[in-house]
Amino acid sequence: MANATVSIFLDSSYTKKDGTSRFYIRVTLNRKTKKIPLNLFLKPEYYNPKTKKIKEIREVPDAKKNNLYLKDKESEVEQIIIELERRKQSVTFENILSLYSNSEVNGSFIEFAKTRLKEERNRIKQSTYEGLALDIVKLERYQANVTIYEIDENWLEKYRNYLIESLDNKANTIYGNISMIRKYITYAYKKKIIDRNPFHNFSFLKEDGKKEHLTLKELDMLHDYYNKEEFLKIYKKDKRGKTYLTGMKYQETLQHILISCYCGLRLSDLRKLRFKHIENNMIIMEMDKSRRDKEKMLRIPITERLKSVLDLGGDKKPNDKIYKGFVRSSSDINPMLRFIMNEVGIKKRLSFHCTRHTFAVSALTLGMSLETVSDIMGHNDLRTTQIYAKIIDDKRKEEMSKWNRLNNLNNENLTYTLAICPNCDNEVLRFEKGVIRIKKLTLHCQSCSTKFSYVVE
Repeated sequence: MANATVSIFLDSSYTKKDGTSRFYIRVTLNRKTKKIPLNLFLKPEYYNPKTKKIKEIREVPDAKKNNLYLKDKESEVEQIIIELERRKQSVTFENILSLYSNSEVNGSFIEFAKTRLKEERNRIKQSTYEGLALDIVKLERYQANVTIYEIDENWLEKYRNYLIESLDNKANTIYGNISMIRKYITYAYKKKIIDRNPFHNFSFLKEDGKKEHLTLKELDMLHDYYNKEEFLKIYKKDKRGKTYLTGMKYQETLQHILISCYCGLRLSDLRKLRFKHIENNMIIMEMDKSRRDKEKMLRIPITERLKSVLDLGGDKKPNDKIYKGFVRSSSDINPMLRFIMNEVGIKKRLSFHCTRHTFAVSALTLGMSLETVSDIMGHNDLRTTQIYAKIIDDKRKEEMSKWNRLNNLNNENLTYTLAICPNCDNEVLRFEKGVIRIKKLTLHCQSCSTKFSYVVE
């Protein structure tokens, strides 16, 4: 260690009214001394200056625990000095105090991140807090003892490979996990806890995932199934023979799916939806995903389709929910959604958030303007909504490409099937193989007026 010494002492030169004095960490560097105050006080008679410990006697509660605390604090400053030397940085009071006051975690990135997250607990959304906490837990399972100084480009690349190869995480999951690290590493860099930011030379991208959605036909299928109340016919018997209605939760989930499909509400907004949010046949509420410095109000007109799946009748109090049942979390609702899709006959693997995609694509398909859809969905940037417009454009291109078949009508390499009249041998129908999917056609010959059945091969 550099020409520095670290020790704990009780400064009895000043006592508070209750007779206690404060503990300090004394750092001596090149014959100069600096004191770092600790949040621990003790009456001087209970302190042994020779052993530099609190007397472990009955009169002093938590003496053993506080002695360990003092030892940890002393070791912490010693480790900071050793780390400065390892990094070939100047061992100065300024650098020591900067690392001590900003980290207080012995360089552990996990503890550093947890401390920062705890500090911003009341400044961020609950969902954001929970997401960051889960990202920290995942990193802790990978390398619990990683220090804030170890995280460089090579380490980040190894962690990314671990997420891909060992956990089989998808691109956007990896993006979220590494974004957490970037958030706190950048904070450490700005506070001069580290002297370089590895993310200046390390890039990672978020993937534009496929916006899976329901077609208008599939949406009609869901709505019809909801009206038939098929799920309310599902019962289950327990071991004692008692019968329970188990399909109610699926019926309620289907209701929530349809509400979101018809107005684009997020699951978090749907949980908050109350009768007080209904004004002049509109849903008016603050968007759950609003930035704290930029609140966003949703104003959604209630259409006939939307009204048919909302419980707006009866005597309602302002805080009453305007839907049946309890809106579950996404981890509970997504498996039920997939069960519902299977029951209805829709072969798509969807999450609840796909209902927002369904609303956007359906609204644009029906002719709503891009600006209106963007406003109803609460997008801050029109470019976010333009992703859905691109989906519709891609569908248009796919459908319009069918006109290209005209270019191949005279292509001799194409295989055509001819339907010949059995009475006069005239050609009644010519079609490209695979175009007609039904197995049997009823044809009428224009030459001899004969009607006959033709089996498509």
